[in-house]
Amino acid sequence: MSDSTSGSIQSRKDYKDTPSGQYKYWTTEIKASDKNLRNFRTQGNKIVQRFQGGGSAKGEEIRGGKFRLNLFHTNILTLQSMLYGNVPKIDVVRRYNDPNDDVGRVAALIMERLLNNDVHENPDHYSSILKAALQDRLLPGLGVARARYEYNENTNEESTPLEYFHWRDVCWGWGRTFSDLPWIGFRSYLDKDEVRARFGDEAAEGVTLQNQTTASDENKGSLDDEDGPWQKAAIWEIWDKSKKRVVWLSVGYDKVLDSKEDFLKINQFYPCPPFLLANQTTTLYTPVSDFSLSQDLYNEIDQIQTRISIITEAVKVVGVYNQQAADLTRVFKEGTDNDLIPVDNWALFSESGGIRGQIDWVPMKDIVETLTRLRELRDDTIGLLQQVTGMSDIMRGQLDNQYEGVGQSQEKTKFGSIRVQCLQDEFATFASSLLQIKSNIIGVHCDPETIARLANTESFMEADKELIPQAIALIKNPTKARLHINIRPETLAMVDYAQLKSERVEYLTAIGTFMQATAPILEQEPSTAPFMLQLLQWGLSGFKGTNQIEGVVDKAIYTAQEAAKNPQQEKPDPEKVKAENSMALEKMKHENTMLQIQAKAKADEFSMQAKANADAITMKTDMMADIQKIKADLEADIEVINAKLAADLELEAVSSQINAEQHTSTVNNELEKDAVSTEIQLEAEAIKYERENNE
Repeated sequence: MSDSTSGSIQSRKDYKDTPSGQYKYWTTEIKASDKNLRNFRTQGNKIVQRFQGGGSAKGEEIRGGKFRLNLFHTNILTLQSMLYGNVPKIDVVRRYNDPNDDVGRVAALIMERLLNNDVHENPDHYSSILKAALQDRLLPGLGVARARYEYNENTNEESTPLEYFHWRDVCWGWGRTFSDLPWIGFRSYLDKDEVRARFGDEAAEGVTLQNQTTASDENKGSLDDEDGPWQKAAIWEIWDKSKKRVVWLSVGYDKVLDSKEDFLKINQFYPCPPFLLANQTTTLYTPVSDFSLSQDLYNEIDQIQTRISIITEAVKVVGVYNQQAADLTRVFKEGTDNDLIPVDNWALFSESGGIRGQIDWVPMKDIVETLTRLRELRDDTIGLLQQVTGMSDIMRGQLDNQYEGVGQSQEKTKFGSIRVQCLQDEFATFASSLLQIKSNIIGVHCDPETIARLANTESFMEADKELIPQAIALIKNPTKARLHINIRPETLAMVDYAQLKSERVEYLTAIGTFMQATAPILEQEPSTAPFMLQLLQWGLSGFKGTNQIEGVVDKAIYTAQEAAKNPQQEKPDPEKVKAENSMALEKMKHENTMLQIQAKAKADEFSMQAKANADAITMKTDMMADIQKIKADLEADIEVINAKLAADLELEAVSSQINAEQHTSTVNNELEKDAVSTEIQLEAEAIKYERENNE
C-alpha cells in the first residue's frame, strides 16, 4: 500500500483510475520531485541573485563589505557571447548517404529548407528560446525547451512552435539518466478565462488563482518578490512515459483537469530533448551548477576586494599630537600662507623637539605595503579562478615566442579550451535535438501541402521537382525517412565565412582532381561516361552542402544512360567526338580552375580579415586592461605621495613660522635689553649730574 503522508508509492494500483485518484497519485509524485529539487532551486535562486550583483551564493554577507568584484557576471556574459551569437544554420542529412537515394536526398532538402525558413522568418522567437535555455544552463544549471503542434481551425493553419520553460517550472520523476525518467512535468500559468476555455467552467471556478511572482515556492512573501497584476492558476502538464498519456492538473484542485492518450506520437515520446544539465552524473539526474564548483574562489576574491576597499579609505593623512601642545591644532585650522602662529612657553616647546616632537603621523608606508600585497593576492586568486573555470584559455591564441608557429598556437588553444568546446557541442546538440523533435512532429502531423508550401518547393531544380511527392511521403514516415538534424556549434557562435569558403574550395578541388583523372579514359572510351558520373556522384555524397548540385549530377547520369541505351544508327566521327570531348573537358577544367582561384581568394580575404579583427580585439582588450591597472596603481601612488607631500609642506610651513616667530622674539628681547641698559645709563648720568650741581 502507499503512504501519502511520507510520499512513498508502492503500486499505482493503490490509486483509483479516476480523476480524484489520479490527482492524489500525481500530487504525491510532484511533492517527491520538489523535495529532490529543493536544494537545487534554493541554490539556483542565490546564483541568479549573485549574477545580478546581489549577495553571495551561500546567502552570506561579507563582514564590512562595501565592494564586490563580480567576476562571475563577467565570465557568464563572456561564455554566453561565445556560445550563442546567431540563429542556427540547420543541416539535414540522410542517416546513410547512399549516392543513389535521390528521394531521400530531396526529402532532406525539403526538411532543411522548411526548418531554415522557419528560423529566418522568426529569428527573435528562436533567439529568445535558445538564449534563455543557455543562460539557465550557465547560471543554475538547467536549460529546458520543448516543441508543440498547433492547428488553427479557423484558418486551417498548422504550426510547430518551440517553447521555453523556466528552470523552476519543470520537474521530473526519479531516475539516474534522462532515458530513465518515468515522467516529465511542465508548469504553465493560465488566467481564469484561459482555464475556462481549455478545461471548462467547473475547473475555472475551482482552481486556485494567485499572483505570478519572481520568488520561488519556498521564498514567497519576501521583500524582493516582483508580483504581476494578473492572478493565474499554475497548471502542470505531465507526460507519463510508462502509460503513454498526458495529464493536466492544478495543485489544490482535487482532481485532474484532463487526461489524453499520447497525441504527438513521436518516437521519443517526450516533447523535449534531454535537458541542458550542468555536471550530470549517473548517481541521480539532477543538475549541479558550475558556480558551486568554484564559489569558494569567487567569495574569497570578494573578501579580498572588500579589504582593499576598506584599506584604500584608510590611506589619508592622520596622526596624533601632544595634548599639552594643543595650540598645534591651530596650524591646520587657522594657518594660511605667510602666517605665524604663536606658541606659549617656546623654550619648553623647543626642548621637546618642536613640531616633530609633538606630532606623530600614522605610518602610511605600512598601510600602502599592505594594500599592494592585497592587490597581488587578489590578482593571484583571480588567476587561480580563471584556471579552475577555464576562462584563462578561452581567448588565448597569441604566440608565446617568435619561434612558435601558428599551427602550434592553434593546437595549444584547442586543447587549452577543451572545456569550452565541450560546452559548445553540448549546446549545439541540445538545439539539434530540439529541432529533431520539431521535424518529427512535422512529419507526423502536417499535411503534404503545408510541407511543400513552407519549404518553397516551387524553386527546386527541375531534376528534383518530379521527386517531391515521393520525398514528402517519405517525410510523413519519420521512422523510414531517418533524417538527421544537425546544427554545427560554429553556426550558433559566429558566421564563419572562411569555413564556408574552405568547404566549397575543397568540394571544387575534388571535382577538378576527378575530372583530370578521368579525362584520358573518357577520351579513349566515351561509353564509360555513365559509370564515371556515378562514381562522381558517390564521391560527392560525402561532402556537406551538396544536396542541390547532386540533382544536376543525377540528371547528367540519366542522360548518359539513355544515350548508351539508344545509340544513334550513324556513329559520329570518332576524331570529331574526341575533339569535342577534349574541348569540353578543357573548358570545364578552366572554369573549375577559375572557380578555385576565386574561392581561395575569397577564403583568404575573409580569413585575413577575421584574424585581423580578432587580433585587434585581443590587443585592445589587453591594452585596456593594462591601462586600467596602471591607472589604478598610479592613482594609489599619487594619493600616497600627495598625502605625504601635504604633510611635509604643512610641517615645513609650521616650522618656518615658528622659526620666524622665534627670531622676531629674540630681536625684540635684544632691543628691550638695549633700551633698559640705555635707560639705566641715562638715569646714572642724571644722578651724577645732580650730585655735582649740589656740591
